[in-house]
This record gives sequence, structure tokens and C-alpha cells, in this order.
Amino acid sequence: MFDDTHDLIGRCIKREERAWSEFIDKFSALVYYSARERLKRNGFSFGEQDIQDIVQNVFIDIWEKSRLAEVRERDKIKAWLSIIGQTRALNFMRKKRERLLGEEELFKVENIVSDKGEEYRIELVEELEKAVEDFSPREKIILKLNMIHGKTHKEIADFMNMPINTVSTIIARRKELLRKLLSAQS
Repeated sequence: MFDDTHDLIGRCIKREERAWSEFIDKFSALVYYSARERLKRNGFSFGEQDIQDIVQNVFIDIWEKSRLAEVRERDKIKAWLSIIGQTRALNFMRKKRERLLGEEELFKVENIVSDKGEEYRIELVEELEKAVEDFSPREKIILKLNMIHGKTHKEIADFMNMPINTVSTIIARRKELLRKLLSAQS
């Protein structure tokens, strides 16, 4: 077993495609398991496609950047792959959450209409954006998922790994605050 794995890694380093296929077949389940279990332990909500993407990205990165050449102790390849799978899983999910915050605008400005004219609409948009500035990142994500992406309270709770009651409370309180702030402007 040791010699087979040692030899397989050596062939992969030499960029033999057949060896690479064997390497993926041999270790993809380990990377899959490591990534999935790390996400579970850290409370991330994820789908099957997320795990598949993580595993694929791990192997693509190892291949493209010749990372196997960096492995000094080839007999510890399983531990090395497990750590990479876990680290990539955490990074993947963190980036997925950050993308929700990274959009230019929290609300779809083109959907905000006013019967008081374009100038008032622009003021309203500015006030809305100013109002949500003070919200926590978690609150911004929850509102964005609900108001822009049309996600249900349950879907948001699953994604954010939170109780549904907490999500519902945040949405209700923040929408009420926005209503008060915006009605005071009119």
C-alpha cells in the first residue's frame, strides 16, 4: 500500500494523466468526507453541490499548481488531503456568505417607485441605503435573502444555520424600522 501510494504520487508529479485519474479515484471520498464533516462541525448549511464543488476545486488546484510536489512525507498524504479539504470547505462557505454582502446595493433600486417624482425616488433610495448601513452584516444578509432573492424564512434559517424564529424576528423588526425611517422622510 505504502509503495503503491508513493509511486502513484510520483507519477502524478510527472503529470501522468492516468495516474492522476487513479489519484482522484483513490482519494476523492476522503476529501469529500473531510470537507462535509468540517462544514457540519462549524455549523454551515450546505448542499450536495457545494461539497462536489469543493472537492473538484481541491483536485483542480492540486493539479494546476503541482501541489503534490510540496508533500514531503508522502506516507501522510491522507492527512494532508484531509486538511486541505477541510480548509477549502471553510473558505468556500465563507466566500459564499461574503458574496451576499458584496453586491453593490442591498436593494434593487429600479424596483423602488414613487408617485412624487424621480427626485423623491432618488432621495428615498439614498435614505434606504443609509438606513441599512447600521444593520449588522447578519441582518443585511437576512434582509437581502428575503427582500431581493425572495427566500422564505425557513430557507434563510437553514442557510444561516439559525432558528427560524430568530430569522423571522430580525426580518420583522428591521422591516418595521425601515418603514418608520422611510415614512419619517416623506
